Amino acid sequence: MSSSTPRLARGFTLLEVLVALVIVGFGLTAVFNQLSQSLLTAQIIRERTLAHWVAMDRIAELRLSGVLPDVGERTDQIEMAGIEWEYVIEFSNVGVDNFRRVDVRVSYADKPDQLVTELAGFMGAPPDNPGQAPAWAPIDPFGGSEN
Repeated sequence: MSSSTPRLARGFTLLEVLVALVIVGFGLTAVFNQLSQSLLTAQIIRERTLAHWVAMDRIAELRLSGVLPDVGERTDQIEMAGIEWEYVIEFSNVGVDNFRRVDVRVSYADKPDQLVTELAGFMGAPPDNPGQAPAWAPIDPFGGSEN
């Protein structure tokens, strides 16, 4: 090689490094945006699940009470998993004696207009026959029923 021949540079120029950093920056921004969206979606799913559990618990408690509620509406609040929930239970006739439709609407206690979930169920009055255990009564594993 003669001294007048330019020597080939080995490595990256400053411009190539900056372009690479910009491309990596755009990629990382996209990844962080996707992670943020995933976390938000997970939080929404968690809160909807908790609200649904609140509604299911209310219907289960009503069924286990053994009392057929009058047609109407009641509202209350409950805390579950560190969140205060407000629920509205609406009892309505379905055209069958001693049978009610139960609709439970659950929202945040501090935002009662923001419905999180809604659940419908049905319940009937316990049987009138005193010798028959009502469907809601716990069963004694030793042969009897609690009355």
